[in-house]
Amino acid sequence: MHRPFLLKSLLFLFVFVCILRAQTPARPQYGAWGFDLAGADTKTKPGDDFFRYANGTWIDKTQIPPDKPAYSLRLAMTDLTEQRLHEMMETLAAKDVENPSSLEEKVAAFYRSFMDEAGIEQLGAKSIESVLSDVKKAETRDDLAALMGREWLDYESSLFSYGIEVDLKDPTKYAFYLRQGGLGLPDRDYYLKPEFEKQKAGYQTYVTTLVKLVAWPEVEARAKDVVDFETRIAEASWTKAEQRNLDAIYNPLTVDELAKFAPGFNWKGFLGTAKMDNLARVVIAEKSAFPKLAEIYAKAPVETIRAWHTFHIADNGAPYLSKAFTTATLSCAGRRSPVKRSNRRDGNGPLLRSVVVTSVWATASGHSVRWGSE
Repeated sequence: MHRPFLLKSLLFLFVFVCILRAQTPARPQYGAWGFDLAGADTKTKPGDDFFRYANGTWIDKTQIPPDKPAYSLRLAMTDLTEQRLHEMMETLAAKDVENPSSLEEKVAAFYRSFMDEAGIEQLGAKSIESVLSDVKKAETRDDLAALMGREWLDYESSLFSYGIEVDLKDPTKYAFYLRQGGLGLPDRDYYLKPEFEKQKAGYQTYVTTLVKLVAWPEVEARAKDVVDFETRIAEASWTKAEQRNLDAIYNPLTVDELAKFAPGFNWKGFLGTAKMDNLARVVIAEKSAFPKLAEIYAKAPVETIRAWHTFHIADNGAPYLSKAFTTATLSCAGRRSPVKRSNRRDGNGPLLRSVVVTSVWATASGHSVRWGSE
């Protein structure tokens, strides 16, 4: 659910506009498409190893780039799209406008700000101070639960992840989905299985580093609290295998039913902050985990929850902060990619999407577009 769907749409639109600009209206051009027969290994019998039969020659000839753990045609397309987006922003940023007003000028301003390493180093953690201040001001678990509703709005994380997608049981409608969350490592097994002890220890060090970088009090104790809290969350969470059962992860409830089913968590405040005040129905995924997670939350000390918020804010903001933060993130073994984490909080995304859509429409129709945000 936490996949950057809008970013993918943006990438598609950008490729589309590049194609439109590269071709004349009278002679559309297409690249190679269809099934790549040359990539098959016909020396292998399909009954012995169909994967090798279908892909063997391509696998033998394709080199994995040194900056990637794997490669595919999908990743090759992503690389090309990112290259084109980079070129677009570099072109826009070449003109320095003092008071940006158009979408293009705003994209340029954002991009220059992101690339201003000296300025970023000077700021340190100041960029997330206002968000951390809200955590410090929160006096109760209810207050802190409400802050989790900002998961998609700033650098917060949440014990329960949420999103809007097509209803699995009725594709003519959308549904508001809630899933188990709260973990900083990729999976519950990293907290619970002995073979991941090294990764968990590295994560503990990473949590300590980030809590220290934001000058949180009692660093060592609070960092230990965070990892212990997440370990309890992991114990209550479903396994990957359990999450693959599509029927088991479809559990519609009214908001009132949810509050009764998983008491101890401020669902009203959480949904209100998520801009879902008038929501009547939700679909929860890992049903048996929800009351357990709510109980864990209700029993956790407020200081522990504050420290958990603080760490995740710093963790989610790290790709945009000073080198001390980015270095700590990249050095933590077993972590998910910080680039993927930052996509859903990309402040430039909505503006750049608008620029791309404008370009596509103008190129295809010959008409200009005005946006209300301008």
